[in-house]
Amino acid sequence: NLASELQSSLGLIETITGFLKIKHSFALVSLSFFKNLKLIRGDSMVDGNYTLYVLDNQNLQQLWDWSHHVLSIPVGKMYFAFNPKLCLAEIYRMEEVTGTKGRQNKAEINPRTNGDRASCEYGDGDIRQLRGPLSEPCHPSTGKTQTLRFISNVTESDRIFLKWERYRPPEYRDLLSFIVYYKESPFQNVSEYVGQDACGAQSWNVLDVELPLSSEQAPGVALLNLRPWTQYAIFVRAITLTTAEEGRNYGAQSEVVYIRTMPAAPTVPRDVISMSNSSSHIVVRWKPPTQRNGNITYYLVLWQQLAEDMELYVNDYCHKGLKLPTSSADTRFGDGDGPEVEQDAEERCCPCRPADGQLRMEGEAESFQKKFENFLHNSIIIPRTPKRRRDVVAVTSPANASSAEPPVPSRAGGEPKPDFQIFEDKVVRDRAVLSRLRHFTEYRIDIHACNHAAHTVGCSAATFVFARTMPELQADNIPGNVTWEPAGKNSVLLRWEEPRNPNGLILKYEIK
Repeated sequence: NLASELQSSLGLIETITGFLKIKHSFALVSLSFFKNLKLIRGDSMVDGNYTLYVLDNQNLQQLWDWSHHVLSIPVGKMYFAFNPKLCLAEIYRMEEVTGTKGRQNKAEINPRTNGDRASCEYGDGDIRQLRGPLSEPCHPSTGKTQTLRFISNVTESDRIFLKWERYRPPEYRDLLSFIVYYKESPFQNVSEYVGQDACGAQSWNVLDVELPLSSEQAPGVALLNLRPWTQYAIFVRAITLTTAEEGRNYGAQSEVVYIRTMPAAPTVPRDVISMSNSSSHIVVRWKPPTQRNGNITYYLVLWQQLAEDMELYVNDYCHKGLKLPTSSADTRFGDGDGPEVEQDAEERCCPCRPADGQLRMEGEAESFQKKFENFLHNSIIIPRTPKRRRDVVAVTSPANASSAEPPVPSRAGGEPKPDFQIFEDKVVRDRAVLSRLRHFTEYRIDIHACNHAAHTVGCSAATFVFARTMPELQADNIPGNVTWEPAGKNSVLLRWEEPRNPNGLILKYEIK
């Protein structure tokens, strides 16, 4: 921002011993960055005559805010030329404040090349008169600026439609067009000059508006691509032909108005993380959405149990080994509970007897990895539902230890797939604790952000995370006793009851 940089570098200057020359400075809009300048002494002058020399500054619109600034030029003249956006009223006001009135002639403050591209009031009043009620001009040979008034506005979440009253200069042919200035303004204290430079840093957005086809039609504009629930400062200027040499200078400008766009649905909550701290609880945290588009009032949290994938039964876990899914915590939670849980789960899994060929095991592992990736993909899109298990029967030989697979559940019978219930809760903070969950079960958790207009615009789209509760220590115990009966010369038949509420699917039994 050029204005703030200049003020930081030059804002403490109080006295200039020689002259001040502002020439060909396209980026300058105001000289207010000389915040503490009180005196231009004139020990040396431009061409021996001018203490202040202002030439060819295409965007200069304001000198100082004369209601809060005092400047003295005890000797020398001022020269202003080819400053198309600097109104003569601003220069005349400076003559009075600095005590130089009467020193300059018409050639040194040229009415044809100063303010010829601006909507100006050529009077003694300061620049604030352009934004206030209609005031009487102080120079009898000049015109006056009319205050444009807005007559309607229609506001949506991303656009504002404005209309203002018709403006009729004495010669309607002198009215060329309108310019609408608008920008985001969190506070209602903006000025069209403060913090602005012609390079575009923190400047107003500018929109040209052609005259209506009918002289009876009120002019208007549609401001598009705005941000929802954002306050904008807006004002309008009329662009007219300037004929200063004839003493007919007219213009029109509105006051700065502040309009807030309507709210919209927020964007999704960010960076969702989860952890399970028990067999029946999951803790979820997230960050607020990037664009709230309103005042966030609550978050809608939904969770649903996911079915274990029945395709996991097709693998030979007794020979290739089994790695249990874990419910470890996200490392972003900042505690060490997660890795310990995963390690404990692996330690509780008994080792299986290795297969004969290592290459065959690696091939099966690769195949399993592909199937597991497909399972994850399908689970995200269409959650699967579990099938009913049958009774489990296993046969063992008199070896030291062996494994037995449970029979694959039957898919026949036309039984309807059960749908797991979806639970929901509203929370006002950026975290939630889900309780009364099933042990060692995977859940999909969706979080929606909702602002104060959720009843009309809805909540955000969902961001989701998958989380698994911790296992229940006693859930995989065999209930009751193991029974046996002879099955042959060197074998026995063992029977036992299936765990009533195991930790997930039963993929194998370990027999020792």
